Amino acid sequence: RDKLAELHGNMFVEECVKCGKQYVRDAVVGSMGLKPTGRLCSVTKARGLRACRGKLRDTILDWEDSLPDRDLTLADEACRKADLSVTLGTSLQIKPSGNLPLITKKRGGKLVIVNLQATKHDRQADLRIHAYVDDVMTKLMKHLGLEVPEWTGPVVVESAEQPPGKWLKEEPLSQHNGTGTLCPGNTPQEHHDGLKQERPSPDTGPPPVKKVKVEPLLT
Repeated sequence: RDKLAELHGNMFVEECVKCGKQYVRDAVVGSMGLKPTGRLCSVTKARGLRACRGKLRDTILDWEDSLPDRDLTLADEACRKADLSVTLGTSLQIKPSGNLPLITKKRGGKLVIVNLQATKHDRQADLRIHAYVDDVMTKLMKHLGLEVPEWTGPVVVESAEQPPGKWLKEEPLSQHNGTGTLCPGNTPQEHHDGLKQERPSPDTGPPPVKKVKVEPLLT
């Protein structure tokens, strides 16, 4: 979830308006427009006190709804870090989400647009593919030697391992071109030690994918 920015919501997710807890269901929630679903939050407070009992609502945005701050910030940060931005099946008309791929382009990255019709950012693209997204992704996955998993329902992945060679490496601060940041109160050595702690141990290998149980939709 920390790598996924759902700007316009998720039909399988409902959220507590009181504490912000999200529930991923095994069936479509059944409403849209940030409306109450009729269910209540079951999060237990500290020291075993009574449950939150806040009202749950869907997360699907309507036209007049603002984008969620957390997801918009996550998307913006991802576009700034990305070397390549790929847009799939969108006209890129709606702001600000439609302009997010341009952030990657402006920071020296590449932009690929896959859409049947022309988009407003076609001139900015390094590659345009006018085809069905399913066809393009099927061929891409085959080229990469990856299997397209069969859809069996929603799955929550809280954290996932990165591809080999992508792990955080131990580097001296001088290699960050002066752009590295230190946490307040930390010395360069403490920052350097922190980098080493985040690197996976060669004995244990990469951390496993952590999945969370999808909760049934009770009516």
